[in-house]
Amino acid sequence: MFEVEMMRLQAPPRPPSDRPPGPKQVEAAPQPSPPKPLFEPRLKPLAAPDVESLAVVATPPRVETTSTAPPAPETTAPPSRPAPPAAATASSARTWEGMVLAHLERRKRYPTEARAQRRQGVVYVRFSMDRQGRVLSASLERSSGSAALDREAVALLGRAQPLPKPPPEVVGDPLSLSVPVEFFMRG
Repeated sequence: MFEVEMMRLQAPPRPPSDRPPGPKQVEAAPQPSPPKPLFEPRLKPLAAPDVESLAVVATPPRVETTSTAPPAPETTAPPSRPAPPAAATASSARTWEGMVLAHLERRKRYPTEARAQRRQGVVYVRFSMDRQGRVLSASLERSSGSAALDREAVALLGRAQPLPKPPPEVVGDPLSLSVPVEFFMRG
């Protein structure tokens, strides 16, 4: 009796036409072909790079000497040599010119009229001075475009006297200089 029940539980295989339908298969609609480009680029295959020409030398070439003398002792600092006079003159002249510019900058005033109109610019003034730092003459060399700034730059030279005295290496009496006077608002 038990065997009969088992047989009932196991059904015989069905032929393919008797199988229950699986997921429905839908045929895809034919896709239109992509548009053909107006031109077809012709690419050439790239040649392999020359590896030897791309190599980077990481170590410097060794130089072999056949000298039997012992190597020279290493020093911590090169021997000091006095600077040539021309270099000393140029250096002191640049330092002196920097001192003149700093002296003028400390005494510069931003004109009220220019500040109210938010005017900015750089004025170039030419002046001559004696060896004692007294300004002998001053004139406008290049305007900033603002009359108020131009007037202040020329007036500054009279107000800032005496200017730093030139070093002995700077020759001439009187000396003639042209300097920029910058007027820029902060913030």
